Amino acid sequence: MPEIPCTPVGLPRPDGARLALYLRGPRDPDLVLILAHGWQATSGIWDKTVEQLVRPTTLVVRYDQRGHGRSTTGTARPAMSLLADDLQAVIAATAPGDVPVVLVGHSMGGAAALTLAAAHPGLFGDKVIAMLLAASSGGGLDLAAAGYPLRTRLIGLLRHAMASMCIRAPGMALRLHNLWQPRLSTQPPMDVAARWFKALMRHDVTELEALRRIPVHILVGEDDPTIPPAHSHRLAEQIPTARLHVVPRGCHRLPTRHSSHVVSAIELTCSDGLRQLHDGLSPLAEPADIATGPGPAEVHTPLA
Repeated sequence: MPEIPCTPVGLPRPDGARLALYLRGPRDPDLVLILAHGWQATSGIWDKTVEQLVRPTTLVVRYDQRGHGRSTTGTARPAMSLLADDLQAVIAATAPGDVPVVLVGHSMGGAAALTLAAAHPGLFGDKVIAMLLAASSGGGLDLAAAGYPLRTRLIGLLRHAMASMCIRAPGMALRLHNLWQPRLSTQPPMDVAARWFKALMRHDVTELEALRRIPVHILVGEDDPTIPPAHSHRLAEQIPTARLHVVPRGCHRLPTRHSSHVVSAIELTCSDGLRQLHDGLSPLAEPADIATGPGPAEVHTPLA
């Protein structure tokens, strides 16, 4: 099988954005694995994942979310629905015909995948055969929302105020940020990052019926301060086909800090999806035990 060089491929979008895709694998794959990164990151977070994966017949597709890495922003208003449309376009461009797809989303990438499932449920089951959500959430990320304690809401309001300053005065915001911590060159401009922060705060997906048709794995760090494990537990309760895996002492940066766990979870997700596709098994069938070895520990108990 001739391998596709791991070089950027531009994917134009209707609003003028251009997504940078990175393809690695055979030209005639039996499976396409699509990796979607999170807020303020790039496709580079998956470098260790790609290095450790041993799937010679799988085409691995990484891409930079719009406004991140080498992908341009476009003119459309930032929203998870926009990222879901981008993800649908990546699927169409890299997995034509009846080639099955497994989606892996980290943080904001997981939010995009969940939004895609809600907006285009017909893709799931026939085209998208399995999904891995890493350090992700279905919504409820805005600490300023009603229902949180007063101190928490004040923190949320401060975050919104800082985001608004980044949008209105990105130069000043950058200078202030660099006084505290130098900003990484791989991160998007301050105003772009702030607009996507606000989009994440608006994110809320409740329609997850499409995911009942496929195996879903959920991976979360035990000590994730960015998207607390409660969000993953909630998703696991909402999706009957889901299996929740907690990385002991794990943080939010699972692909870079806990790559072996991510690779183990990806392998399991791909195997479950292909087995269901080929054998016609129900995604609710009893799964194999993966609590041993380098992979994530499985959690069966619901959130208290």
